[in-house]
Amino acid sequence: METVTAASLVQNRNFAEPSPVAESVGVRKLIFFCSADPREDTGAFFRAYHFANVAAKSGLEAEVRLAGTAVDVTNLDTLPNTDAGDLIRQKIGESLDGKFAVSL
Repeated sequence: METVTAASLVQNRNFAEPSPVAESVGVRKLIFFCSADPREDTGAFFRAYHFANVAAKSGLEAEVRLAGTAVDVTNLDTLPNTDAGDLIRQKIGESLDGKFAVSL
């Protein structure tokens, strides 16, 4: 049996193909969890939507999970009227055509 280390995966990895570790343990989806209040912490939303979109465009299954006050972002008016709020609105708009799930 071949020993797989993190270093050997990174060094020898072709990211277009499933990794031996992912296949052996059934890892199939990246989940980006967010529970931040959209009125106070827009960075958490930006990161969750951004990385889910990047993962999906790379062919990986991804999901953004919203919990607690984070579900308030479903009403875009809760976001601040700032550049950061506008970036989140843009990321959410991109997710409508994205190949990743958003769950509450």
